[in-house]
Amino acid sequence: MHRTFYEYLMTLRNPNDHSEIAEFAKNAFLDQSFPKQEKDYHRLSDYLELNGNYLPSMAVLTKRIAPMRRVKAQEAIRINKRRLPWWAVLIIVIVALGGGVAGGYALSYQQAQQSVLKTGVPKELAPVIAAYETVTNNYYKSVNTTKLTDGAIKGMLATLDDPYSVYLQNNDKTNLDDTISASFGGIGATVQQNHDSLSIASILPDTPAKKAGMQVGDVLLKVNGKDVSKQTVSKAVAKIRGKIGTTVSVTVKRGSKQATFSMKRQKITVDTVTGQLASANKQVGVITISTFSEPTVKQFKATVKKLRKEGAKSFVLDLRQNPGGMMSAALSISSMFSKNGQTVLQVEDRNGAKEVYKAGKKLDDGFKVTEKTAVLIDGNSASASEITAAALHQNSNIPLVGEKSFGKGTVQNVGEMGSNKELKLTIAKWLTPNGTWINHKGLTPDIKVDYPAAAKITLINATQLKPGDKGSDVKSLQQMLTALKVGSVTVNSQYDDATQAAVKTFQQANKLDATGTADQDTLATLAQKLSAQLTKDDPMMKAAVDAVAK
Repeated sequence: MHRTFYEYLMTLRNPNDHSEIAEFAKNAFLDQSFPKQEKDYHRLSDYLELNGNYLPSMAVLTKRIAPMRRVKAQEAIRINKRRLPWWAVLIIVIVALGGGVAGGYALSYQQAQQSVLKTGVPKELAPVIAAYETVTNNYYKSVNTTKLTDGAIKGMLATLDDPYSVYLQNNDKTNLDDTISASFGGIGATVQQNHDSLSIASILPDTPAKKAGMQVGDVLLKVNGKDVSKQTVSKAVAKIRGKIGTTVSVTVKRGSKQATFSMKRQKITVDTVTGQLASANKQVGVITISTFSEPTVKQFKATVKKLRKEGAKSFVLDLRQNPGGMMSAALSISSMFSKNGQTVLQVEDRNGAKEVYKAGKKLDDGFKVTEKTAVLIDGNSASASEITAAALHQNSNIPLVGEKSFGKGTVQNVGEMGSNKELKLTIAKWLTPNGTWINHKGLTPDIKVDYPAAAKITLINATQLKPGDKGSDVKSLQQMLTALKVGSVTVNSQYDDATQAAVKTFQQANKLDATGTADQDTLATLAQKLSAQLTKDDPMMKAAVDAVAK
């Protein structure tokens, strides 16, 4: 049976010997934490690297076997498997290969420099090429070169500290197109990047996400139990989408609470523009744009014409919860509300050079909207929706109603990077018609209106609440019941008799099992009813309709 490394080392301990190896043995003996029984070379190396400050160098360990350096690595291994203990074999391997690896790196770096000079590649890339060659030639396992290059690109983008500059591969690339125009199996919610997190940007009506009670602003954590919080938007969306009829679970965080929604995927057709007459005033047409995509301009024109025929004399353009999209669509719609020749957008590159876009037939095809209009915005109105809102406000004095917008003032371009790969990169910043950069600032509404308190009720994390329960979940339940005017509930965070009676009343009214216990079905139905009420009793919409009806 082979001795451990420590046992061998102790044979070299001699109080009369002051050589480096003997001193090392003496100090190892005095080191009470030395792993005496350890037989794993890597763990020994790690220990000595972190704790063995008494070890002058690895050369101390290799002096006695220096002649073996002249032996080829494989021969040395074969020889010492028969003659030496395991630790000595490992040392020989290090000696035989260590110098070669170091020399190989130096050679690679020199070769990389020469290659750079010959090919015209920027000299700054020499270390990158050297690292690539070193890894591919010397790493102890076979290397996937595609993963290496993909990793290098992702690493470069990571240094930009820009959540909008991303490397799109496979599903990431495909999903970029899907969000613009395709039909797919999903839940009806869009996802956006918010600095270091993902969140729900918008929810389409009559979709699984809407019915389940998900809300705009929910922070995305997991899909089917797997963490997606640090993934790209495209990767997260790819996991949410799937075959129509299959089930997907999505875990989100709202405030300090977490909840998981289980939903059956359905066919999602992205109608980016919807329109109807305002319920409070049939002469006001309400046009909602969920995203700016390829069909948006065509759909917008058709919606305006439809509402005009139905009697609309003025419009409310609802851009709330619109995360943006294609700049070209925003330019076209902005031009429709502007006089020909007016600036609708300025794009400024890193050198300060500006490209100015002006209203005209080239953008709007001669289609104009001259009716009195108001624009609704909130904290999730971003990018292309902010371009549109700013242009309408500054060019046509159209009032902005609601809350301050998100504040995304940069422009991204997508370039092909080979088969099924794209690079989405921030290439410029955009300025409003009067030259304002709204990045991280947003647009301030002329008529400030907050969402009602009911819209800010904390998410219920529990799957069931019953009599006797206490805490924040019960408080949220009581707030929901109060907002829906069900029973006579006191918001006291205690599931008391009044709360039980209100829950039972709600269950009976909605054809649920009237137990008085708020089970998962009851909680989901409560969320749906509250969402519908918030849509009906919308103070922002009321203010906007009033603004254009005057």
